[in-house]
Amino acid sequence: MVRFKQTFLRRGLPPLIALGLLSACGEGQVGAGSPLSREPEAPSNYLAPPSAQALRPVAAGYVLAGTAASGARIRLATPEGDVRMADADDNGAWTIRLNATGEPQIFGLSMMVGERTVQAEGYQLVLPDGRLVLLRAGAGAVVLQGGPERGISAFDFDEEGGAVVSGLAPPDAILSVRIDGRTVSTSGRSDASGHFSLPFGAPVPPGAHQIRVQGESLDLGAEVDATPAPPPETGAFRAARTAHGLRVDWLTPGGGLQSTLLLD
Repeated sequence: MVRFKQTFLRRGLPPLIALGLLSACGEGQVGAGSPLSREPEAPSNYLAPPSAQALRPVAAGYVLAGTAASGARIRLATPEGDVRMADADDNGAWTIRLNATGEPQIFGLSMMVGERTVQAEGYQLVLPDGRLVLLRAGAGAVVLQGGPERGISAFDFDEEGGAVVSGLAPPDAILSVRIDGRTVSTSGRSDASGHFSLPFGAPVPPGAHQIRVQGESLDLGAEVDATPAPPPETGAFRAARTAHGLRVDWLTPGGGLQSTLLLD
C-alpha cells in the first residue's frame, strides 16, 4: 500500500496546474488521516483541523455542519474559486449554506485562527442524493452521511493497481479482504465507530472484480471495476454513474489522479 500513496505523488501535473487547484480548494498536503500516515506527537500549540460532519437538506439546498476551533473563521472553497465563509461558535460548531445544483460538488475546507490557517483532511464531496463523503488522497473514502448501516461503501484505486476498500462493520472487528476468491489483506480492523479502510496487499488488475470483507460472523461483498481513467478534461474532478455506483475521478493535492467508486 506504500506504493498506492507514492503513485499519486509521482504522477504530477504541471506545477502551475497543481498549484492552482490546491490554492483554490485551500488544500496543501496529503490527508493526515491516511492509513499510511504515522501520527506525529502533537506540539503544545497543536490545533485539530476542522471537519464536516453532517449535511441537512433545506429549501433549494443544504446546510453543511461541522466542528472547528472555538471562534475560528471557516473557509469552504470549490476548485473554481467559489468561496463561502462562516464563523465557528464558542463550542466550535459551524454551518454553511450550499445551493442544490443537481450535480456532485467538491470543496476544500480550512479554518483561520488568528494568523494561522489549518487545512482539513481531504476534500468534502456533496452528492445530490444527500450523501456527504470525505475523499482522502492515498487512502479510502469515508461516507460520513447517507451510506449503509453496515457494508462496503467505497473502493479507491489508482492506475498502478493500488487499492483500498472502505465501509462499516461492527466496532473493533478484525477483518480480512479477498478479491476474486484470494486473500489480499489479513491485518485490518474497524475503528470504535465501525468504520474500516483496508489496503490491498497486492496490485489490483484493471477490470471487474468481486471483493469481500470478512471477519467473525461477517461477510460483506461487492462488485467493482478497477479500470483506470484519464484525468478530467476540465475541472478538478469528474463524476459518472456506473453499473456499480457513482465513480469520481479526482485530482489529488499532489497532482495525481485517484478514482473513488461509491457503491450503491
